[in-house]
Amino acid sequence: MKTTYVLLPVVALLIITSCVAGCVSTNRSGGQGNSANAVPVYQPSVKTASVDTSEGNVSTYQTTGSATQVADFYKTEMANRGYQASTPLQQGSDIVLTFVKGASTVHVAIATVKAQVGPLNLSVGGATTFVITERST
Repeated sequence: MKTTYVLLPVVALLIITSCVAGCVSTNRSGGQGNSANAVPVYQPSVKTASVDTSEGNVSTYQTTGSATQVADFYKTEMANRGYQASTPLQQGSDIVLTFVKGASTVHVAIATVKAQVGPLNLSVGGATTFVITERST
């Protein structure tokens, strides 16, 4: 039951940040994934929003890949970059992954959405939205 209450705000955050229009800024990692320190971006995906806050960078993406494909990508790629994974929080196909490397913490929240969200029409087959939150202390 505790997991349900943790994931509900995360799913709400996914939807809200996906609907943000005109709030795009540069992602700290550049979204390139080429550097050992950069947070990779699952492909194919479309960046729908990016916001720099005092707590770090939050970027939202949409893809036609499944939540499992996105989660498996981040588990592999973040480990390859030297990040340590925490125990994932999961409810159904929605999942929150946390990775730590030194003073850097990265959260990846993944949810399947069936709606018109941002530039993609997800109402027919559904698609996966994922939010990357980068924070360095």
